[in-house]
Amino acid sequence: MSQPRGGPLLAGHASHQTGLDVDIWLTPMPSHELTREEREEMMATMVVAKDRKDVDPKVWTPAHLALIKAATDDPLVNRVFVNPAIKRALCREAGSDRAWLGKVQPWLGHDWHFHIRLNCPPDSPQCEPLPVREAGDGCQGKEMNRFSSEALPEGPSHPRAGPKMSELPKACREVLDAP
Repeated sequence: MSQPRGGPLLAGHASHQTGLDVDIWLTPMPSHELTREEREEMMATMVVAKDRKDVDPKVWTPAHLALIKAATDDPLVNRVFVNPAIKRALCREAGSDRAWLGKVQPWLGHDWHFHIRLNCPPDSPQCEPLPVREAGDGCQGKEMNRFSSEALPEGPSHPRAGPKMSELPKACREVLDAP
């Protein structure tokens, strides 16, 4: 998740520094309440197949689709980023209710989680919204072609490191310097 009012995170995730971003694992809910140690040691479930061209049919379930769709149904959610293979699966399995797919954008590195970007709060004039997406479900066209199987890199991708403290925007610096 983002810091409460944004700001740098210890391990990259530059986009999470605005306070508008959250990652949600695609790991199924455990059958019991996890202990602190289990939570700390738990690994996320990879849902993308090893060849990176589709989801892993041994792991991917209708519950994954339902969870991502539920996220898009929230009016506070601007965009949901998923691995291109996950977007392909969503497009294939969505059925006739497809309007929600327009909020789902393919993005490398989201093999075991999806990333939610919230809308800018109305009382935050410095917040810069994401560019408006093209109309439609986003299942065809240049966005998906950009992630054709020939163009995909081998293996999972990793998040980029965030900005250095000296590169923070003025508003972030004010929060850090506040008493």
